[in-house]
Amino acid sequence: MPELPIATGFYEDASKPIASQECTNLLPQVPQTNALSQAQLVQTPGINEFADTGNFAARGEHEMGSLAYSVNGNTLYRINSDGTDTSLGTITGSGKVSIADNGLQMCIVVPGSTAYIYSVAGGLVTITDTDFTTTLGPSQQVVYKDGFFTHFNNSSAASSQPIFFISNLNDGTAYDALDFGTAEVDPDAITALHVNRNQLYVGGRITIEPFQNIGGAGFPYQRIPGAVVQKGIRAKFTAKDFDNSYVFVGGGVNEKPAVWRFTGGGASKISTAAIDNILQGLNEGELAAIFSSVYSENGAFIYYLHLNDRTFGYDAGTQKWHERKSKNSFGQLVNWRVNGILEAYGKILVTDNQSGKIGEMDKDIYTEYGDSIQRIVSTTPFNSDGNHLGFPEMEITCESGTANITGAGSDPYISRSFSDDGGYTFGNTTKRSLGLQGEYNKRQIWRREGQASRFRIYRFVVDEPIKMSIIKLEGDIEVTR
Repeated sequence: MPELPIATGFYEDASKPIASQECTNLLPQVPQTNALSQAQLVQTPGINEFADTGNFAARGEHEMGSLAYSVNGNTLYRINSDGTDTSLGTITGSGKVSIADNGLQMCIVVPGSTAYIYSVAGGLVTITDTDFTTTLGPSQQVVYKDGFFTHFNNSSAASSQPIFFISNLNDGTAYDALDFGTAEVDPDAITALHVNRNQLYVGGRITIEPFQNIGGAGFPYQRIPGAVVQKGIRAKFTAKDFDNSYVFVGGGVNEKPAVWRFTGGGASKISTAAIDNILQGLNEGELAAIFSSVYSENGAFIYYLHLNDRTFGYDAGTQKWHERKSKNSFGQLVNWRVNGILEAYGKILVTDNQSGKIGEMDKDIYTEYGDSIQRIVSTTPFNSDGNHLGFPEMEITCESGTANITGAGSDPYISRSFSDDGGYTFGNTTKRSLGLQGEYNKRQIWRREGQASRFRIYRFVVDEPIKMSIIKLEGDIEVTR
């Protein structure tokens, strides 16, 4: 039977009959050698509980001095290497916080409100310098570069223009009212700051201006002539270092938002029309609330885009998107529960949006906090110029024989359904075994699949706490009339 495309990634068009390709909790992979198929789908990593603050969902996380920190609810916690946690003080507000450190001090900013400095020696203190609180601030975001905590603010007593400003050298608690700059190439408001390759990028709504540290007395940053990027940043928490560059959500003049990758002299779009359609359906508040995280393992280098109700991942290697989902306490599929990712203690730790838990994410974990991970893929529409189609046989090759000995996952299966109306409804669900433990050559075949008047989309679902991958899809498709 001929091989059919299965590892095409996420692509849901606004009109489902055009494309309604799901790729949930599965990662498209292109092998770097001769393999059984041209592309496969491998499972995304699972999560085990590492710690539990017992508090609310995470608002931000950071690593400093090889120690992990998380703001959960109104409390800053140190997450210790043994899985215990230590409460370090109160952080006001309820939204996502911005965090940066200089190695000894960690600056935590509640955007548009209060800012704090935490150090092991001095504990958690509020920044009270009046040059910060009254003249320059309040801060909307903080980054660190060359000994300075750098912030931005769009409404300050220091200037009639939006400004970015710095702390004193190596001291995040002290500020000088004259230590600020402006982004002047375009008069749009400052929306984000980002540091990449030791350059400070000041993002506006439709442009990004790079600055370098020229040293000397006074304000040290100077704009780099002729290096303006003609795209702005619309969501400050999406600017993230990624694959030797950085990625952000934004756009240029008269452009709706998309996902862009900085290319040195400009920016190239990495989002598909399907991702663009989702982003462009958000209002300004929803767009500004988007944040991102990055994760790399086993050759996959992924930029995650966290929306309020959906999470999408982009793999730099395959240049394909996929979606992440989790189960809630009722077993229903909801947005991926990860609120942030950081590396500490030789582990990839993740914060949570359903609880105060801190998890460990790993490819060899096959559940999320004990719940099985539902993995879904649907195909491109199979058609032949509007002709009636027959489907005598369909076979999907999966990794088999990895079942558990007893309990959940001891008799795993994959279910198949199909849609003949362009992906609006799926029916005719049937199951095939993925094999008992050690049954490595178990085949998953469906025969006499009937006919479709114009086109057909297949959908496969695995909801088992086992190691698995989808290796190949083959099928006989015949024109019947």
